[in-house]
Amino acid sequence: MIVKGVVVLKKVYLFVGTLSGGGAERAVSNISMNLNDDIKRDIILFGDSASLNYPYSGEIIYLDEMKLSTLPKKLLALWYRSKKIKDLKKRETTTISFLEYPNLINCLTRKHGKSIVSVRNHMSTKYKRGLKSVFWNNTIKRLYSKTDQIIAVSYEIKKDLVKNYDINPEKVSVIYNSYPIESIQKLSKYGVEDEYSSLFNHPVIITAGRLNEQKGQWHLLRAFKKVKEDIKDAKLVFLGEGDLQKYLAQLAKDLGIDKDVYFLGFQENPFKYIEKSTLFVMSSLYEGFPNALAEAMACGIPVISSDCLSGPREIIAPNEIDKEDVNYDIVEKRFGVLTPVCDGIRYTSKDRLTKEEIMMANHMITLLENKELTKHFSKQSLTRITDFNIKNVIKQWERLI
Repeated sequence: MIVKGVVVLKKVYLFVGTLSGGGAERAVSNISMNLNDDIKRDIILFGDSASLNYPYSGEIIYLDEMKLSTLPKKLLALWYRSKKIKDLKKRETTTISFLEYPNLINCLTRKHGKSIVSVRNHMSTKYKRGLKSVFWNNTIKRLYSKTDQIIAVSYEIKKDLVKNYDINPEKVSVIYNSYPIESIQKLSKYGVEDEYSSLFNHPVIITAGRLNEQKGQWHLLRAFKKVKEDIKDAKLVFLGEGDLQKYLAQLAKDLGIDKDVYFLGFQENPFKYIEKSTLFVMSSLYEGFPNALAEAMACGIPVISSDCLSGPREIIAPNEIDKEDVNYDIVEKRFGVLTPVCDGIRYTSKDRLTKEEIMMANHMITLLENKELTKHFSKQSLTRITDFNIKNVIKQWERLI
């Protein structure tokens, strides 16, 4: 943009709070790294202790050094952070926020600059019960529609916002997550550490994501127990960290499979492990648009995913988005394998497998035993992921800014 002979850069704030491991954080990383050079971008984080696990382009702005241990401190932080954001937004800028807390602050300061909120989960599923759910459901219903634009990462999320939060559909645009496919594929070819190299001489099932309630990984562990009955040398690898790691490790021990289950933690380059694995499996109870699933497809391995709200079906079976009676058999024309979402109940090692866990296990066994089918879905992964190339999707973000 040129004003009286002076070049003026467009300016955008990407407000996410932290750049630690997570889907929203990775999305901010990808957007910042791929925006046009004529757009100046700053990334707003909460405090200087915020993790920087993902690469980024642009300046980092830290809001404060507050530790939110009590409710009064949380309220003070909300006031202080809103004030700081308001001061930043006095200039003619666009602020795009990611995740509920940054979205709340962006909404509260919406009169200052252009405010865009990004919704990255199926909110009515995420916030079903409890006081926390009452708070966030009311925030979404009362404040989001007052911003300049709402970006949903899937059509199912848009439908949820319209149906359950009374938001005008014209206010909501869908921009799928995007991925630097060439970069992912280059990183996937790196060698793994010596201590893990022999692991990949076996059939490896891998999953990636935070070890938390949303991801439902205990269902995958229980299903893997059944896989081991048929495929003795199969291994299961978890990439990611989270509150449930101790619980999951103990469950693996209780199931008697702990020697074949590996917790590798957060990895800056998860792709080198994924590419060398046999299958990627996602057991989430709910999602927005699952980055880990799409990135696994970019690595060229077959994927199995729960048909949770939302995202997996839009990736794996895009022609069946609105279908009510979904076939959960292995369907070769799809881009991966769908299984019914599990119930989210934390069963013990002594409880019988649910029908959903049995189906997940059977699909894993079928793909591990059928090399032709595995090759077919490897090709399907690579075919589908091209639709989410960041070179195409980033243009939608640039038009917003």
